[in-house]
Amino acid sequence: MEGLMQVPYDVTDINEDDWIIRYFFTGGTMPSANLLLYFQDDVSVVNHWLVNGKHYAKTSEEWLKRMDRSLASIKPIMESTYGKDQAVKWTVYWRTFFIAVAELFGYNNGEECMVAVFLFKKK
Repeated sequence: MEGLMQVPYDVTDINEDDWIIRYFFTGGTMPSANLLLYFQDDVSVVNHWLVNGKHYAKTSEEWLKRMDRSLASIKPIMESTYGKDQAVKWTVYWRTFFIAVAELFGYNNGEECMVAVFLFKKK
């Protein structure tokens, strides 16, 4: 299991400007890196790793580059997914999301937001 984890952070959609929370961070919380260690009734954590956020920041930057290089082929996908009248807006949303993720995970040299990777086994 892999998750984007940090110190617990509540992400609440409170007004119409909170589109990035509403559409990309649904569920309301970015849990702390150790949260899943407390839920081992049915599974056991075999191992877990924290990966510095700089790596995920670079991944998001690469996704943005690939999206920008492929806009012509992405356009029909956006149109079929979100509708022709919403395709440009959603293209901008995705670009903004990739930029925000890169900045968030790259902040403080990648030491604030990290990727937590867990290996579980069934009990």
